[in-house]
Amino acid sequence: MNDLLRDTLAERAAGTEPPPLDLDGIIAAGNHRAARRRTLGILGGAVATAAVAVGGASVLRPRNEQPQPARPGPFTQRRATFALGNEIHYGSEVVSVAPHTVTAFVQTDAGFVFLNAENAIHVADRSGVRSLGKSAWRLTADHRGNLVAWVEMLNDEAESVVYDVAAGRELIRTPLGNKIPKFASLAHGPEIVALDGNTAYFGTLDGLYRWDITQNKGVRIAKASPVAVRAVTAGQIVYAQPLDQRPPAVSLAIATTVSATTPARFSGQQAFLSPAAKYLFTETDDAVIDIEPGWAGPALFDVATAEQIGLPYAYDSLFFGQWLDDDRFVAAGKRRFSEAAETDLLVVTAATGAVKVVVPNFAKLTFSTTPPRIAPFALPTGRPIIDLAN
Repeated sequence: MNDLLRDTLAERAAGTEPPPLDLDGIIAAGNHRAARRRTLGILGGAVATAAVAVGGASVLRPRNEQPQPARPGPFTQRRATFALGNEIHYGSEVVSVAPHTVTAFVQTDAGFVFLNAENAIHVADRSGVRSLGKSAWRLTADHRGNLVAWVEMLNDEAESVVYDVAAGRELIRTPLGNKIPKFASLAHGPEIVALDGNTAYFGTLDGLYRWDITQNKGVRIAKASPVAVRAVTAGQIVYAQPLDQRPPAVSLAIATTVSATTPARFSGQQAFLSPAAKYLFTETDDAVIDIEPGWAGPALFDVATAEQIGLPYAYDSLFFGQWLDDDRFVAAGKRRFSEAAETDLLVVTAATGAVKVVVPNFAKLTFSTTPPRIAPFALPTGRPIIDLAN
C-alpha cells in the first residue's frame, strides 16, 4: 500500500461517525418491561393450595452469546463459605455487601450472587456489589462455572432465566411451560432445578425441561410437578419416586432419565449430589421439625450402594453448604445440648463421616420472630434456612 492510499483511508476512517443511538427507544422499552414485574415474597407460592399444570405456545427469545469463558475466574476455588449479615466469608477472605443483608446466595467462578431482604438479586465480587434489577425466590448454580439461574414471576407467566456472571448478560430467558391461568392458585411455583455444565433443568408448571444453554433449545423430559426433580449433577437426576407422591414426597430415585421403573433407594427433600454424583446429601425443607419422622434428619448416602453414612453425633442439626470436591462438603452444625444454639462451620469427609471444625461458633441457630422465619446466616445453596412451622 503506498503512502497516498494509506493517508486517504486513514482520513476517511477518522471522519466516519457511528450511527445514532435511539436512547428514548431503549429507555421506553426498559420501562415497559419493568412495569410488568411484581415484587416477590421469599417463600413464593409455597403457601398456595392447589397445583396447576398448563400448556400452550410460548415465545422463545434467542440468545447468541456463548457461556463459560475459558479464563479461570477469581472465585473458582471452593472454600468453607457462609454469609452472616452483610458479609460473605469466603474461607479467610471477607466480601462486604453492605448495606444489604444476605438471605440466600450461591457461588460462581466469577463472583457471588445473592438475594437481599427484599429478594433483589445482586452480584458481589472483589470490585464491589452491583444490582441486576431483578428479583427471585431462590437462586441456582452449578458446582463450577460462571452461570446462575432463577425464575422471575410476571403478571401472567413465569420466566426461566440463565445469567452469565462473568459476561454480565442473560443467556436464556423463556416463559416456556409457565403460563399461569387467570385466578390460578399454585401449590408450587416453577423452579430452576439445576445447572449441570451447559445444560439447565427447568421445573415448570408443565413439567421438567432439559435446556441446552449453548443452543438455546429445550425439550420436556417429564410430566411432573415443578419440585418433583430435586437435583441434577454429572447427568444423574434425583427425583421423587413416584413422581406424583403426596407431600412431603421424600422417597427418591437417582437415574440418568426420569423413569417410573427406577427404584426409590434414598430419602429426603432437598438433595445435593457431589460433583461426580458419588455421594448424595439430603435434608428437609423445614429447618426445625418438632416431631421427627424417620426420614426427617439430614442423611448422607453412597450413591452406588445406597448405603447411608453416619453423620457427626455432636450436632443435632446439620445444614448443607456446598461440595468442596467429590469427597468433602461444607455444612453448618448446631452443637447438641447447646442452650445458646451455638453453630459451627464444618468440613465433612463423605467416605468416613469424619468432621473438621473450620469456624467454631460462627453463628447461633435462631430464627427471626416474624415470617418468613429465617436463620441469621446463609449457606451457598441459593435458598434461605427457614423454620416453616411457625
